[in-house]
Amino acid sequence: MNNLYNLARGGLSVAQAALRATGDNLTNGMSHGYSRRNMIIGELGGMSTQQGFFGFGAQVNGIERAYDAFANNQLRGAISQYSFLNGRMEQLADIDNMLADESDNVSVSLGNLFKAMSTLSTTPEDAAARSAVYNALGSLASRYNASGKRLSGLEKSTNTQIEQSVKDLNSYTKQLAEINKQLERAQGSGTPPADLLDRRDVLLEEISNQIGIEVSEDAQSGRVDVALPDGRPLVSGDKVYALKTSMSDNDPNKTIVSYVDANGSETPLDEDRITKGRLAGLFTFRNEDLALAREELDKMAFVMASRMNEQNGQGYLPNGSPGGDLFTLPDITARANSDNQGTGRLGKIEVTSFRSVNSEEYTISYDDAAGSWRVTGADGRDIPYATGPDGIQFDGLKIQLPDPATVEDGDSFTFNPMSGAAEGLSRKITDAQGFAASDSNDPADKANNKNLELMLKIQDEKLIGNSTLAEAYASLVGTIGDNARSVKSNLVSAETDMKTKFDTRQALSGVSMDEEKINLDMFMQYYRANAQLLQTANDMFDSLLAIR
Repeated sequence: MNNLYNLARGGLSVAQAALRATGDNLTNGMSHGYSRRNMIIGELGGMSTQQGFFGFGAQVNGIERAYDAFANNQLRGAISQYSFLNGRMEQLADIDNMLADESDNVSVSLGNLFKAMSTLSTTPEDAAARSAVYNALGSLASRYNASGKRLSGLEKSTNTQIEQSVKDLNSYTKQLAEINKQLERAQGSGTPPADLLDRRDVLLEEISNQIGIEVSEDAQSGRVDVALPDGRPLVSGDKVYALKTSMSDNDPNKTIVSYVDANGSETPLDEDRITKGRLAGLFTFRNEDLALAREELDKMAFVMASRMNEQNGQGYLPNGSPGGDLFTLPDITARANSDNQGTGRLGKIEVTSFRSVNSEEYTISYDDAAGSWRVTGADGRDIPYATGPDGIQFDGLKIQLPDPATVEDGDSFTFNPMSGAAEGLSRKITDAQGFAASDSNDPADKANNKNLELMLKIQDEKLIGNSTLAEAYASLVGTIGDNARSVKSNLVSAETDMKTKFDTRQALSGVSMDEEKINLDMFMQYYRANAQLLQTANDMFDSLLAIR
């Protein structure tokens, strides 16, 4: 009789625990990051008698958290790859849409200018036709300006997103270190708390969303160490190593990310080695897609304006005076490295031959031991230069150097002669009479259009490599478009891969509502059966008491 009571009491206790675990699964089935809890039911033991072996009932041997480290690691990798492509695509799509806008882009405005010139060539003295050219020059400059400003806006937006990504990343690593600390305190109690492990895995996914990581897990305590792909730790136990954003020493318009070690020393991340996560996507967009678009657009603006200025200067205005510049290009300015110790600054940078100018980042640095200056290109190669009384000359440029007394060893200055040309371009002539259509200084020769005919031939000249201005723009549109299509295609594949790995993880550790409903019915029947067993024991006891 007593054994029946023990069996029923134990069964009811197990059933209640099982219902509680099932209820936990059902109520948290929609909670982000929740892992299914599985009840482990085992025998309580028993005893051997002359009649045979009799069991003592059932007991709860534990509650297991459904978890697969490999599946979680695979999902984190898929999240990092998707976030990399998505971060890049969000920005790249903006450039693609701007350049490929068939109704309003640089190529359309350039074509309109040549159409206006062609109309003027038939009647060079016509005021309306001359005004059309004047307006077309202004529209072209405005189109370059708008495109350049939009790219500058994208650079600022990218910087802001990089700063936010780093801020989020530092927040997640701090939270993860705190969870590691709590898991360490809970280690002595046996099984790590399942809710902390769920929060740990959610944070690891959030970190993976921002940057690719390597994760090492202590299976016994549940604590994790997180490192960058190059091995430097982000989280080590309860210690956190932060990332920090700042402006680049060489370019105040560029936000860089530095790793802060245990001594507080800051080392800029090698952006080329960050290949996964949203940060990688933003770096790739800024260093490749945005850089390409800005460089090519500035080059087109610089070369177009310089060539048209040259040709207009070779003609004559209606009043017989020589023609001047049609466009004004922004001054070429050099950036002093923020680590410079001296007070010297580069002087005026002039263009001596626009055909020899390259769209390249030059660095001019002072070598105190040699008492001379060194000019290097973007790839670090030495660039020879000629020295004159008023500075140095190379690649179609003349540069005034600072007094050696005002600079220190290693001081450097950086500039790209074409940088900002699109955004800073403006129409210089103030009225329609500033266009030099004639090649004669005789005001009476009003029908002369010889210089205008040479101006029209500019549209067919191979000014940028082996391409005309229109071909160069079409090439840029094609390159950006190809990049956008490639990234978009890869993004679709990455999203499919991420969903597949998420489904795999969910199949292993997620909650199936249908399965839990079946478990609920099963454990309710189990509970009722044990309650019936208890009722049977009571009935038997009552029957004994009823015997007189």
